[in-house]
Amino acid sequence: MTFQALVLSLVCVVLGKAKVVTQTEQRVVKAGNSVTLSCALTEPKDIVQVTWQKDYVKSPSNIATYSKSTGLKIQKPYQNRMNLTSLMLNNTSITFWNARIDDTGCYLCLFNTFPLGSFLGRSCLQVYGLNASIHYNVSEGHLIATCSAVGYPEPTISWNNVFNYTPTQEKFTYENGVVSITSELKVYDSQNISKEDLTCRVSNESEEMELPISMKKSRGIKVLGAGCGCDSFTCHLGPGSHCTALEEEDM
Repeated sequence: MTFQALVLSLVCVVLGKAKVVTQTEQRVVKAGNSVTLSCALTEPKDIVQVTWQKDYVKSPSNIATYSKSTGLKIQKPYQNRMNLTSLMLNNTSITFWNARIDDTGCYLCLFNTFPLGSFLGRSCLQVYGLNASIHYNVSEGHLIATCSAVGYPEPTISWNNVFNYTPTQEKFTYENGVVSITSELKVYDSQNISKEDLTCRVSNESEEMELPISMKKSRGIKVLGAGCGCDSFTCHLGPGSHCTALEEEDM
């Protein structure tokens, strides 16, 4: 994906006098919010179908189509969270009701006409936010804690205390710029932290999160607030989460 493609605010493919105008610049939105991308064909043509695609490095992938003869069709990965909000054949819009970080990328609008063929427009979307999770396991006095984060801008992971051990870290950058980081901390004598809490701190330019681990004997995790889910050993915090995970002690 080139820099020019990301920042281009007006993308046109000209065939004769007609051209496609993307009516929005590159859109930037916080994960969880709604966002709309729009295209218009400036000259009246005999439009048979409108198609929206997500543009990938290998090849574009259809996400929605609309025609008067067959109606609206949205592909399964986008159903219930995205819709065509303008069904005019010469002026089309798609709206993501709950934008996700992995929606980041560029989108193509194609006006399929007869007999002139397709007219193409391109609009890009950048979704910023942060998702994080923590998992830990204690076996034979050894603690293995894994903290993971996915986000844009690039997240960072740190621990409030590493107990003289060095955590390992892996990083992967997706083609749309979203970054995934995993940090693993191994403590071979977990008795050293039996009286202290261990916390993974995850942050990027837009958000900060703290994911705690308590080494007390516990029978589960009590979740306070909304926007996160936990089981006995894992907490998942999504964009906009305001929650605290507390382990309940055995009686």
